[in-house]
Amino acid sequence: MDKQARDRLVVRALDMVKMADFAHRYPSELSGGQQQRVALARAIVFDPPLLLMDEPLGALDKKLREWLQLEIKRIHRELGTTFVYVTHDQEEALVLSDRIAVFNQGRIEQVGTGRQLYDEPTTLFVAKFIGESTSLRGEAQASGDQTSLTIAGQKIVAYGKLAGGR
Repeated sequence: MDKQARDRLVVRALDMVKMADFAHRYPSELSGGQQQRVALARAIVFDPPLLLMDEPLGALDKKLREWLQLEIKRIHRELGTTFVYVTHDQEEALVLSDRIAVFNQGRIEQVGTGRQLYDEPTTLFVAKFIGESTSLRGEAQASGDQTSLTIAGQKIVAYGKLAGGR
């Protein structure tokens, strides 16, 4: 690749992350958020088919992190590239993701949209990860199209099958 072609790719990537005006600055002359945007530009400059981002915003303050989340979402839409975004922050996962995979000790607990995970968590771990939840110990039984739930000695009967067959 010749120098002109390489320069065009660099300018395009810097424009995408709104850092073209800072192209000639040294890393020490950039803020944390600017450094993160330059790192993203370096990652996208050659249009990779997949981009892995491992907790890229963890060291930033809340306001900057929230702004960069929206920027990453915009860039993701513009590029059409698959982003695999690793985070322990459920809010960040819900903001950035089209689909979320919730892991627990290296095992996938559930994959779905944010709405699916929130409305229909398949495990207690997913329910607690996605948001605050109240969980009670009890016993569920299904017979035909009747489902009963017994909690603290009280039995509640509903008509219909348990979601997910459980």
